[in-house]
Amino acid sequence: MKPMKVQQIFFKNTLRNFCYIITFSDGAIYCIDPFNASEVKVFLGEDKKLAGIINTHDHCDHYSGNEELLKAYPCPVYAHEKANIPGKTKSLRDGDVVYRNGDWSLEAVFTPGHTMSHICLMLKEKGAPHALFTGDCFFNAGVGNCHNGGNPEVLYETISGIFSQYPDELIIYPGHEYLKRNLEFTLNIEASNKSAKAYLSKLEGINLNEVFFINDMKKEREINTFLRLREAEIQKHLQLQGESDKTIFIKLRELRNKW
Repeated sequence: MKPMKVQQIFFKNTLRNFCYIITFSDGAIYCIDPFNASEVKVFLGEDKKLAGIINTHDHCDHYSGNEELLKAYPCPVYAHEKANIPGKTKSLRDGDVVYRNGDWSLEAVFTPGHTMSHICLMLKEKGAPHALFTGDCFFNAGVGNCHNGGNPEVLYETISGIFSQYPDELIIYPGHEYLKRNLEFTLNIEASNKSAKAYLSKLEGINLNEVFFINDMKKEREINTFLRLREAEIQKHLQLQGESDKTIFIKLRELRNKW
């Protein structure tokens, strides 16, 4: 029996989308956030089919591949119960299990803020968190914006109340590749962050359309400004010493919107 496998597809569009293919040991294959169906179909080949499509939220760059994929692989389409997804057949709430196979399960986590019907997908092994597919809620060294149907105060509650509880070893699979730009933002706010400096240096000379980096929560806690709200240097830079975490988070999000 083959092991469970996660594979990442990068779309070379201006939004730098990621899509994920999860293949369980029994052969069931789930696709998360297909931007473009043709690349997913090439990836799958002629001998495989989809057991389901999962959309983290209802922005079109995360479901634009649904219709064409469904013509080739008729299957359920999963999203949050309030997400407006064309072709949705299965509604998800927080804690719902999408699929279970042996030691592995794939579960919905309600994570509003980027949109008010956003979910992440938690992959668990023997009931313990293993990896999180974060859509546009959380990125490598950053968090999502709230431009189109979101709310920064709600996003703060999601990041502070949910992501802060996750173990260091949890693997993060974001919906977009924004690592370099987010690291630059981190260092603009917290110039002495040695971990962010070292990471940014590691990216020099690397083609970020071809090579991708996967972080865990331990690394994110070192480099992600939105997880470092108590750092004195950040508060001083923002001139928000002694202010609440929410105030600091919202200010950071405002600054990142213009970065």
